[in-house]
Amino acid sequence: MSTPAFRYAAALYRTGCPVERLCETADYLTDSPPLWEALCSPVVEVREKTAVLARLPSFTEDVRLQHFYALLAEKGRFPLLPDIVEEYQRLERKQKGEGLCRLRCARDPGDQALGALARRLCKKYGYQSLTFAIELDPAVLGGFVLEIDGVTYDKSVQGQLHALAQNLREGGKH
Repeated sequence: MSTPAFRYAAALYRTGCPVERLCETADYLTDSPPLWEALCSPVVEVREKTAVLARLPSFTEDVRLQHFYALLAEKGRFPLLPDIVEEYQRLERKQKGEGLCRLRCARDPGDQALGALARRLCKKYGYQSLTFAIELDPAVLGGFVLEIDGVTYDKSVQGQLHALAQNLREGGKH
């Protein structure tokens, strides 16, 4: 996650803006390719972007979001919006004692393995509960790649083969 995305998310989070409204409006903007391209384009002037935002349905309901989107337009930061939303959701989960773990593996690990992993990670990271976002990826070959709170643990066969190849390359240089 980029530092600017974190800063924008943290600033908006401090305003108390409901996560549902942020997600709803962000989805509206990103799901319309012509609108999204115009908002992200450095060629489109800030006043044009803010004028368009002011005319969108349901965008006038929350002054915090109006100011937030105007700021993104002014600073040319609209491309960060998906990352900002992700970081905002992470802040919301953290406040509730919930964690999110991204798990990439070759096959479904099953409920028993996930439960054991969740208990260990909750204890290590201080969460009350943990949600897994699982991506099945045959390229992993075996094992898993786990990401939680910006830390990545690569316990995959693919990662081990990559490390071995790198060690052999570095060993050949000496």
